[in-house]
Amino acid sequence: MTVQVLGQKIRYLRRREGLSQEEFAARAGVSHRKLSDIECGNGNPTFDTMDCIAAAFGLQIEELLQPDIEVDLLPRRELSRLQPMVDRLPEAWQELFVRGTEGALAMWLETVRGRE
Repeated sequence: MTVQVLGQKIRYLRRREGLSQEEFAARAGVSHRKLSDIECGNGNPTFDTMDCIAAAFGLQIEELLQPDIEVDLLPRRELSRLQPMVDRLPEAWQELFVRGTEGALAMWLETVRGRE
């Protein structure tokens, strides 16, 4: 698992719980800046940091590091078609679009899993 994929997974899990970065950083006992860096794939988190983040989700570190399909719900080729449209939106609308899309995808995933 790359640091970028790990960051995506942490962001997904945090948002699924409805927590802001500030709220989750406080729960995990890490700085907001460190959490932000990790979610963006820019950090190089220590084992202790990852253990704290896993525990804040109620997971063992092994579970957090386990790759799964929840991280990348859309193939990159599909996302690349959306990027030019999103880039033309005002910045505040871009954030709104991303949050709405993530929420819709999370709901879809829960629905699909409920049918299995």
